[in-house]
Parts: sequence; structure tokens; C-alpha cells
Amino acid sequence: MQNNIYLKKISKFSVFFVVNILLLFIISLSTIYSATITKSEPFFIKEIIWFIISVFVFVGVSLVDYRKYYKYSTAIYIFNILMLLSVLVIGTSRLGAKRWIDLGPLALQPSEFSKLLLIFTFSAYLINNYSDKYTGFKAMFMSFLHIFPIFFLIAVEPDLGTSLVIILIYGMLLFLNKLEWKCIATVFISIAAFIPISYKFLLKAYQKDRIDTFLNPELDALGTGWNITQSKIAIGSGKIFGKGFLNNTQGKLKYLPESHTDFIGSVFLEERGFLGGSMLLLIYIVLLAQIIYIADTTEDKFGKYVCYGIATIFFFHIFVNMGMIMGIMPVTGLPLLLMSYGGSSLVFSFLILGVVQSVKIHRGNK
Repeated sequence: MQNNIYLKKISKFSVFFVVNILLLFIISLSTIYSATITKSEPFFIKEIIWFIISVFVFVGVSLVDYRKYYKYSTAIYIFNILMLLSVLVIGTSRLGAKRWIDLGPLALQPSEFSKLLLIFTFSAYLINNYSDKYTGFKAMFMSFLHIFPIFFLIAVEPDLGTSLVIILIYGMLLFLNKLEWKCIATVFISIAAFIPISYKFLLKAYQKDRIDTFLNPELDALGTGWNITQSKIAIGSGKIFGKGFLNNTQGKLKYLPESHTDFIGSVFLEERGFLGGSMLLLIYIVLLAQIIYIADTTEDKFGKYVCYGIATIFFFHIFVNMGMIMGIMPVTGLPLLLMSYGGSSLVFSFLILGVVQSVKIHRGNK
């Protein structure tokens, strides 16, 4: 009987959605192979192992009714805070940031998964407290108190990129909940006014260096400006049609150290050129359109909010990462989801897409 229920749920999977995800992963895997072929560590094999784990996560999460996250939102919120606190206590530092928890051969980055948990809890918070009557500044301030502990714990790791994602999720869900335009304008003006203060007093030295070299890579062309400069060279050398598979030079010759992670898009554009990059962007646009379509055809407000929150995560990662490799955005460390190498990133991508699939499967059930 239980097996029949699961088979019925699996039959409701969006095949087009799954094919789109797999297509992106195949492109990712081939690019990781090309970018790391001269490196001693078996990144390609590791990514396949992470993919197998991610598939089980995707299917498992898809079969769970997403409305359970609404039911247990308080417990999820507490767990989210405790998880981020544990990073500050037992986490390991890399490149000046304490973001990871070592689990033997694996390293977990809790801030990645915190974004999804916040979408669950903040969506439930808005529905429970301000459903159809969210209008003024007081409500905006009170709702900010919900996200602030999460935002703060991620910011002090420090993880600037994920902190910005949290703020964007906050803004998107407020917008969906009919926030007044004067409140939206106030938020953007406040953020704009806070930027110079953050730069002066809150940002770490390496974060300031990233912004400075973004504005002028020549300031430290052999240091913090190196990756951006080499990325531009890789992209420019790809021209219209690219150099072809396995023919990247910046990654193979180790001019681009992070060629398989944050700058994997540079390797892809060098090998596939402008046309290949356009096709990759189109695939991402189709994926975003599918998520938004599922959101807009879902009558349940919680499911709609969750899908839009997940679409926001994908959009921001794509926008910032692609802007970063072209030198029109500062380096933030945000991976290109479903493309960049990394276990936490891949599992997280399949996890949030599994939640979208769950909304599609369960939205008509009672």
C-alpha cells in the first residue's frame, strides 16, 4: 500500500523539470572534468559520488509533503539557529572564514542549507501573522526581527554572499505579501545608505580588497585582482564558438586557481564561447520559469512563497556568479548552482529543487 502511494507520487514528477536539472549537471560534470584534468585530486569522481547522494536527496524530499515544513516551522527555526551557532563553536576556518563543519572526509557548510530553512520559517511567519494585512513599517520591522538572528550568524562567519541572499529572500517574500511601495522604497534607501558604513566599519580586509579590485583590477593585478583578470582572458579567448572541449588554457595551466568552483563559468565560456554561454543561460532561464510556473499555479500560499524563495536563491546565484566572472560584480564566493564543484552546493541545489517538485506533487492533495 505504501509502495503504491510512493509510485503514484513519482508518476506526478515533472519530467521536463528533471531533464532540465540533469542537463545542467551533465554540462557541469564535463566542465569539471575539463577544468581539473591536470590536477591530482579526483574532483570528477568526487562530484559523481555527490551526484548520487544528491539524487537520493532529491527523490526523498520530493516525496515528503512540503506542508510539513509549515507545521514544524518553529522547530525548524530553532534548529536553524542552533546549526549556525555550532559553526562558530566547532567550525573550521578556511581563507579567513569559519563556515564549515568537518565530518570526517566530508565538510558541511550549514549556511547553504540555512537559506532554505529560513524560507520555510519566514513564509510560515508571514502567513501566520500578516496574511493579507501586511502593510506598514511596524510589520516590516517585526518581520525583520525574525530573519535577523539568521542574517547575523551568517554575516559574522563571515559569508557576505549568503548574507545578501538572506536579505533578498526577505525582500521577495515581503513583496509577495503585499508590502506597501513606500516601505519597499525605504528598504532600498536604507540599504543604499548602509553600504558605505558597511565598507568602512563592518567588512573584513579581504572583502574590501575584493571590492577595490572589482572597481580597478589593476590595483593588485597579481593578487586579489588576479582571478578577475584571468577570468576575463578566458572568456575573451573563447570568442563566438569557443576553443572546444578540453581546450581551456587558463584552468589547465593553473592561471585560474578556482576554475572548477567559483570560476567554472569562465572555463565553460572559454571552451564553448558566446553561443555556448547563451545556451547555458537559456537553460537556467527555463529552469527559473518552471519554478515560477509551479509557484503561480499553486493555490496554497505557503507553497507559493517557498517556490518564489527558491527561485530567488537561484536567480541571485546565477546573476552574481556570472557577473563576477565577467568582472561586472565583485567576487563574493557564491557558486554557480548545478555547475560549480562542491558537495554542499550540489546537495543543496538538488534539495531545494526537490522541495519545488514536492510542491508540484502535493499541492492538490488534502
